[in-house]
Amino acid sequence: MWPLIKNNCRIILARKGMLFMLLILPMALFSLGLLNNSSQNARMNISVVDHDKTLLSETLIGLLSEDGSQVQTVEGADVDELLVKGKADAVVMIPAGFEADFMQARDLEIPIRTLKGQEITGSLKAGIDITLSSLAQLRDIKQPESAQALVEAMKETDSSGFQLKMQRITTGEVNQALNFASGFLFYVLAMSMMQATSLILDEKHWNTLGRVRQAPVGKFTFLIANFMTAVIFLILNLLGLYLITRFVMPVKTSFLMYLLWFYYGLIWIFFGLFLALTVKSRVVYSSLIPIVTTIFAMLGGSFWPLWLMPPFMQKLAMITPHYWANDAMTLIQKGQSLLVQRTDLLALTGFLVVFASLGLFSLRRSQSMETFL
Repeated sequence: MWPLIKNNCRIILARKGMLFMLLILPMALFSLGLLNNSSQNARMNISVVDHDKTLLSETLIGLLSEDGSQVQTVEGADVDELLVKGKADAVVMIPAGFEADFMQARDLEIPIRTLKGQEITGSLKAGIDITLSSLAQLRDIKQPESAQALVEAMKETDSSGFQLKMQRITTGEVNQALNFASGFLFYVLAMSMMQATSLILDEKHWNTLGRVRQAPVGKFTFLIANFMTAVIFLILNLLGLYLITRFVMPVKTSFLMYLLWFYYGLIWIFFGLFLALTVKSRVVYSSLIPIVTTIFAMLGGSFWPLWLMPPFMQKLAMITPHYWANDAMTLIQKGQSLLVQRTDLLALTGFLVVFASLGLFSLRRSQSMETFL
């Protein structure tokens, strides 16, 4: 078997395109994902248009900057220019009559304008809602006569040690940049592992039947050699990722993350073997690779958060390995064990068993070496 593995590796190393797909592209896309500026530690540039210009609106503006975001007050005419030029991630519009409506416990609507979608407006709106909710509770308890009295009550409460704080139930911190990079990695690993197993189709094209007949090599041994060749390049990818996350672009990773990436790679190796045993042409195989991997990655949340998708699409995403792998990555970062939260692990194992079974079924269908090669 070892001579077959060496021969497969020599073939791959001799083809620059294959080498780029198997080793360089996964690490390159993972590195680009780490450069994504949507990390949780990144702060936003927020512009505020204050149409109310009251004490309570100024207090709200001050509270918005407490998380480290850069907040500046601008005129309404400058809003579009700030957004288009990228000088502001979002613009908060405080309407006229804000203080009066709040003190009278009326419904409030604070518009938020941005060009970056719900990943900005969602978090910013949540922060404003939490701030106003805490102020409303203090208003209902203290029942101040004016906004000035409410602000003084807030300062008094803070100074006495009673403060509203939000804290995670778990100690794990989810690094959104690492999640984004891992999603890219799930996408390209599927593609590269399928490229590795495409050597079977090359063997068919080169008519390797004569060489196999002259050596005591069965078709099962031949497939195991191709499987091990793909595993070798998968391990080389993980070693490269370890060096990147340790020395080039330091980011907190764990052994479970590498184990998840390895397990996910095995799923697509088995799928690639099944596909290589099923299709008759390298052209058809090469055409199916980008179709299957790209659609699954888009549907499974590798390119964008699932909550941006319609509800029916979020449910449909569960048919892809990417969905469960991305969810498992989030759980690992939160410090949760996949042996306790077994749903993701069971789903990924199900994909692996199904693809491996399909490959074995396709192999058993070949009644002779002639039909195999």
